Amino acid sequence: MKIFDTPFNDLFLLEYHIHRDTRGEFVKTIHDDVFQSHGLDYLFVENYFSVSHKNVIRGMHFQNSPHDHAKLVYAVTGRTLDVVLDIRKSSPTYGEFFSVELSAEKRNAIYIGKGFAHGFLSLEDNSLVEYHTTTAQNKASEDGIKWDSFGFEWNVKNPIISERDQSFKDFKKLIAV
Repeated sequence: MKIFDTPFNDLFLLEYHIHRDTRGEFVKTIHDDVFQSHGLDYLFVENYFSVSHKNVIRGMHFQNSPHDHAKLVYAVTGRTLDVVLDIRKSSPTYGEFFSVELSAEKRNAIYIGKGFAHGFLSLEDNSLVEYHTTTAQNKASEDGIKWDSFGFEWNVKNPIISERDQSFKDFKKLIAV
């Protein structure tokens, strides 16, 4: 596994080593020594996965303090365009976004520290995305930013978005708070 910096503090790209043989593949997604050597919180307490149709947008989700968390995200099957928005008001990259394609073929991942909103666009049917989080889901702390309110161009016609995700506040309203 290799971990790469991004222009954002606490946001990293991961490239997994893939062991292939006649049986298929083996991929180690979490390795204590590697995470420790980069100072990453890797004591994940919950794990989720979602399966999405092509053109589904999920996001932009986050949890407020004290239940905010770091998150490790990767595509087990399919491909996604993962998008991260910096919502840390004291950050030099506040309000800026970062995107990367995650795919089963590339076997790559993104590590998202605390203080980011996260979402993705499914680029293929049956894209299975797995998430590991460092805190448990807390309904009272859940929040989000409307997917089309922060300047990112999703490049998708007629996205499929849940009512909940459509109801999130615009990023401009978050700034005003």
